[in-house]
Formats: sequence, C-alpha cells, structure tokens
Amino acid sequence: MIVTHPTPSQLVPVPSLQAWLGDGETYRVCASDDFRSRADAHQLVIRAGPRYEAEQVLALVGERDWREELDVTTDHALLVLLGQYARHLGLIEQLEAVPLDQRTRDHTPQTKLIQFWVGVLAGLEHLQDFNDAPQPLVKDQAVIASWGQPAFAHYSGVSRTLDAADDQTLQAVLDVLQRVSQPFLDAEVMALLRRGGPLVVDVDLTGRRVSPTSTTYPDADFGWMDDEVANGYQAAITSLSGGPCERLLLSSQRYSGRAQSAACLQAAVRQMESTLGLHPRRRTELVQAQLHALGVNIEAVQTALDSARAQRRALFDQLQTARNDERLAQAEATRLTAAFEARGRPERPHSYLAKARQRLESAQKRQQRAGRGLRANAARLTKLEQEGLALQAQQTRLLDWLATLENENATQPNPPPMVLRIDAGFSTDDNLTWLIEMGYVVYTKAHNGQTTARLHRQVAPTTAWTRVGRNAEAVALPQQHIAECPYRLQALLVRYHLPAGLSYTTLLYYGDRPPPTDLKAWFGDYNARQTIEAGIKEGKSVFPMRRPWVRSPLGLQLQEHFSRFAANFVRWAASWAQQIVRDANWALRQALTEVKTLVQIVAHCRVRLVHHAVGRVMIFDEHGPFAGSMFLLAGQATYQYVLPLFKSLSFEPHRTM
Repeated sequence: MIVTHPTPSQLVPVPSLQAWLGDGETYRVCASDDFRSRADAHQLVIRAGPRYEAEQVLALVGERDWREELDVTTDHALLVLLGQYARHLGLIEQLEAVPLDQRTRDHTPQTKLIQFWVGVLAGLEHLQDFNDAPQPLVKDQAVIASWGQPAFAHYSGVSRTLDAADDQTLQAVLDVLQRVSQPFLDAEVMALLRRGGPLVVDVDLTGRRVSPTSTTYPDADFGWMDDEVANGYQAAITSLSGGPCERLLLSSQRYSGRAQSAACLQAAVRQMESTLGLHPRRRTELVQAQLHALGVNIEAVQTALDSARAQRRALFDQLQTARNDERLAQAEATRLTAAFEARGRPERPHSYLAKARQRLESAQKRQQRAGRGLRANAARLTKLEQEGLALQAQQTRLLDWLATLENENATQPNPPPMVLRIDAGFSTDDNLTWLIEMGYVVYTKAHNGQTTARLHRQVAPTTAWTRVGRNAEAVALPQQHIAECPYRLQALLVRYHLPAGLSYTTLLYYGDRPPPTDLKAWFGDYNARQTIEAGIKEGKSVFPMRRPWVRSPLGLQLQEHFSRFAANFVRWAASWAQQIVRDANWALRQALTEVKTLVQIVAHCRVRLVHHAVGRVMIFDEHGPFAGSMFLLAGQATYQYVLPLFKSLSFEPHRTM
C-alpha cells in the first residue's frame, strides 16, 4: 500500500502509529530522508505529500530505469481512468468487433469509432476539438494507450467513418451498449426492489436543435423545442430514478422536429421495457371488462340491426302493396272517367269516380311514405352496420390485445410495480388507456386545458385549498372520466399564484392504490419528474447533445446513443473510482459524486502515470485542485463484476462436443 498525505506534514502520536501498523496488514510507509523525531517525547513527524512523490516511487522501484515511465503525463485524467474502466468491462474489445464497411489506412474504422466515443466522454463542443483544442486528444498518448489504441485519427477521418456507418453498425453498437449496461441496470432494479418501492420511470421529449437556415441535416424540420419554434430533431428519452445511481437514462429515440409528444410515447415505453427486461403486471382484467361491455354493445347493435332489417322488409311489402293499389286505382279511375264522359254525368264528391280518385291518391301517398321510410331505414341500417363493423373490429383488436397482455404476463411471473410520470403532452385519451392497461401507475397532467376549466367549474367558491408548494395550492376532486378514456382517474386541481394572476392545471393519477392523501406529497411525487429534465439538461451542458457533430444520419444516431450511455457510464465509473482512490482530498471526493465536475474539471486535470513494483498509479499534479490524490489503476485494486439478475452464470469455458 502507498501511504501519502495531502499536507506537507502531519503530527501522529506514537501509540496511534503502533496501533495502525499492528492491525495485521502489511503497509509500506514512503517518506523522504527527512524522517526525524521532534523534541517532544513519544512523537514522530513523517513528511509526505505530492512534493515527495518522486522519492516515494524511487524507493518502491529500486535500482532500475524508472524515469521514462514516471514522466508519462496527461492533461485528461478522467479519460485515462475511464479507459481503464472500459477495459475492465470489455467495452473496448466489443467496440472493436463492431462491423464498419470502410477501408483501413492509418487507422481502423473501429479505432475511429472508439475515438468518437472518447470525445463524447470528454464533452467536446465540436468534432474538430480532437485536433484544435488547447490540449488536443489526438496528441495525448496516455489517453490513447488507456483506450488500447495505437493512435487517434484526424477529426475529418472520424467524420468520414461515421458517414460510412450503416444500420448494421448502429445495431451492433446498440447491442454492445446494452450488454455492458444490463448488469448495472439489473443491480439498480434489485436495489430499488429491496427497498420495497416501485420502479419509477420518466418519459420526456426534448429538442435537438440545428441551424435554422441549414438544409443539409437529414430529416431535420421545424417544431416546438424549448418553448419556441426551432429547426432540428426531437428525442424521446426515458429514465429510471430513485436507485443508488439516482438517475439512469434507459433509451433515446430520434424523430423529426415536427414530432409530437403523444405520438412518441408508446414506442418509448416499449423500448424502455426492452432495455430493463422488465414490465409491470398487465391489467388484463380491465381489457376483459372492456370486452364484456363491448359484447353487450355488439349484442344491442345486432338486435337493432335485426329490427331495422325486419322493418325494411315490412316497408318493402307496404311499398309493393301501395304500388299495386295505385295501379288498380288508376285503372278504375280511368274506366270511370270514360264512362262518366260517355254518359255526360258530372263528377260529384261522393260519386264512384271521386272515390276511385281518392283511392288512387291514398295509394300514391302510401307509396311515398314507404319510400321515405325505406330511405330512413337504409340510412339507419348503414349506420348500424358501420357501428357493428367498428365494434367487431374493436373486439378483434381487444382480443388480440388481451392475448398479447396475457402472453406478456406469462413470460414474466414476478412483475415489479412500476410508476410512469409524463407531462401533459403525452396524456391523450388513447395513451392514458394504453398505459393503464399496460399496468403502470400513472402520474400526469391533463392534456387539454378545457378539462381543467371543466373541473374548475365543479369547485365551489367556499372550497378550502391546501398549500402544496411555495406558490401553489390544490384541491382533490372525485374520480373523473377524462375525455374518451374508459377508466376513471383521480384528479388534483392545482392553482398557482403568479404575478399575472391565478393559473390552473390538473394533475391526474391512476393506480391500484389510491393516490397519497397528503396533497403536498401527491404534488411532490409528480414534480419529482424534474429529474429527467435535469438529465436532459446534463446531456446538453455536459455531454455533446447541445449541437450535432456530424450530418450523416447514422452519425447523428450514434452521437445520440453514445451521449445517453455516457451519462450512465460516468456514474458507474465514478462508483468504481471510489474503490481505487487513495488519499483523496475533499475536492476529489466531492467530484466523484458529480458528473458535471468529473467531465468538465477532472477530465482536464493533469496527472502522472507511474509504473512501479506495487502496480500502476495515477497521481494528480501537485498544482491542481486534487493535489496528493491518486488512483491505483493496477496492483492491489480488484473489480467485482455485477452478476446478472435472475439469470444463470457460468465461469467455466465453453466446450464443444
């Protein structure tokens, strides 16, 4: 073990030093020749710290040429550490196997793909920063070596490689990222379930802007982004929160700028479930109840249809009778008219001729009534038939949907409870129905402002409002049918006191249990979805999602997915780094809990990489904010891989029969 201190000297009582050295472990105390006693009895002064690192390493190495190794420095401390971590996970090896149809000249396409990934971790603003930054990564041999590559390419070569990527490349990268992520996701899920709570998932849609005048970004379009119209793309993001990592991004899907939140929800949820390998228990009983009610409606429509068809037959009979009567009455009236004219008799009101004309007129009127009845009957039949076909089609869809849900329940015998939080843009009637039947506990807002206006009218002026926030008050309402959603939801009407006046919104809830009786807790549970908004902000301010690096379609997709994975990867690496850090000062201990500090500060700190008899050590520069801190990259440090959740694992080599 290497023992150093971040201060030039430290006063240690001899009894404490004896107890420390006699605890059964082997220690190496590295100090300079200035190892002397003070005038006070029973006390020693051990001088140590960054200024004596060279002497410490020399004492460990002994009589050998160590200076060349000692002088290996880098200005990108975090990237070296992440490269070492990526080796532990096998990430580099897997990325090197990704198919990329491009010729190799000075650098393989896989090297340039890995270089692109390193640039994402570095939080570069532009792709050309590989070469043009004050400390360019392409010249940092320590970073390059830590990522197992012979050299990094010019940024233009990286751009050409991304342009050569195809769907097979993208899918292979996604598979690699999923394989690396899965054990950590399983561990996060297990930690959450051990606490006895649900898995809390958030979904949000965020804009990826490009230049408003550009026409060369594929599929970019104008849409609503960050409260204004802008040119670019939309990304549907899902995240898991509340676990040891606090927040993990699960999936990201790209759409054109015109995409609306509601249209992206179901695909995002399905992708999230695929990433986790988990889903809640599907509420098949709700679908069965819908089918039962639908069956009653179909039977009623069929009864009405049978009645309408019987009425049509009766109307046809009436029409035929009226036509026959008209023909007979017409013949009789013609005969009598001729007879009256031949005899010169006048037509009187009660004469046979007058009665014949009345019978003719009656038959014509009955014929007209039958025609009108048939037309009305035909319209009713058409409507009933269409309604019946629609109900039968709905029944078929529900039967298929029920079969899907039952199959999904069968494939996951112990589904966890899952909460899904979405904003108002996602909560259309169809989406609410779908999420409820999918088994989620739903926290959302009303999609339409008219819903809030209608609910507000139900509140009496004397109703007492409960304070739920600094400028927010709320009142709970009875269960409500929201628009066309067949299920009743709990509603919380919220009003905000703003400088411009009162503003109202409605929070909605659906779950197997009632919502929190404490309205402040309900309000807080929904607004805790700001964690995904913080994750989106992190992607734009820390990782390179503020602007696109390339214009190729697959390159844009790779940047999206690498950036999402980077947010998780740095968190996992920080947890690992806490195990191998030695003599960390307060600043480094704090930095290891903050992704932004790691990427924006630690990634640009100078360190020395020292190889010695104990192992490989990364020592922070004595003039930097983390002076005296070090990471033991090799030697005494070990790494425990996360074991898969509910899956078999064998450490024996594969055998072929």
